[in-house]
Amino acid sequence: MAAKTKSASVNVRLYPELKEEAETIFAYHGLTLPEAITVFLNHARHAGGFPFELRSKKRWHDPVSLAALEECKEIASNPSAYKSFRSAEELFAFLDSESNEDV
Repeated sequence: MAAKTKSASVNVRLYPELKEEAETIFAYHGLTLPEAITVFLNHARHAGGFPFELRSKKRWHDPVSLAALEECKEIASNPSAYKSFRSAEELFAFLDSESNEDV
């Protein structure tokens, strides 16, 4: 089988500090930046996409989750205004006493 010759090139503009940090990380693993990019592209090809999970910084999109998050922030900002429990047993005892009052 004949050896393939590398003939394609990619030019990328990066922040200098990002490039330096990446080169340091890859050098630790014995790779140059072009070799590391080749590893990434090969993994992407085999994965059929990014070789890792992409996540959004905004993880709470639905209205129910947003409302729950706001409620958590309110409780955290004013904990004395809310009843708290030291154990599940304490919570259940409180709930039992509350339901007995309604009868």
